[in-house]
Amino acid sequence: MNEKIDKSQSQKNNGQQKKRPKSTKKLIIAASVCGGLILGVGGTLGVMATHEHHEDAIAAVQRKKANKADIKIDQQKAIDKFNEKYKDKQINEVKLEPDHGQYVYKIEGFDNTKEYKVKVNAKNGKVISNKTEKLENGDKKYSLDPSKAISRDEANTIAEKAAKKGSGVEWELKQETKNKSVWEVKVTDNNKTKEVNINATSKKVLSVENDH
Repeated sequence: MNEKIDKSQSQKNNGQQKKRPKSTKKLIIAASVCGGLILGVGGTLGVMATHEHHEDAIAAVQRKKANKADIKIDQQKAIDKFNEKYKDKQINEVKLEPDHGQYVYKIEGFDNTKEYKVKVNAKNGKVISNKTEKLENGDKKYSLDPSKAISRDEANTIAEKAAKKGSGVEWELKQETKNKSVWEVKVTDNNKTKEVNINATSKKVLSVENDH
């Protein structure tokens, strides 16, 4: 009788020992999955950071190659080129920045259904490219009147003073809301770049931020 009891107890103990590895396996699998997710997120963030750093490096090279002395075409002439290509369209944004080693105007406009983009060589006034895209639902655009905004030169002077060091290398005038137009000026000092936002009508400096 005692032998049967001992065998029965032994079988129970063996059964419990066999079940334990299953729970241990589950814990190992769960830990592996969690670790994989953490590594995945970390890897994604690392790739994003690397990509942003790569874009910043490319932008820095473009700025060094471009020569501000080659800016021969003023803003209005660039806008005229846009109007020749797309008549009766409202303008939302005018940007002047280095592109493939030369300064280029990038003008964006819109109507009720589409948005229009034109690139103009800032040295000779030639249209480099133009394209039309469907205006996405909820993408609100506001009409810009450049004649009511301060000039690029004045915005540049304000930005350089606000940044304290460096010189302006990129300029963007855009209509952010119905009653608010803004100049965004990037000011560089060696390898450091600051973005200065200025109210384009009141001349008030809205922000000065490091551009990463």
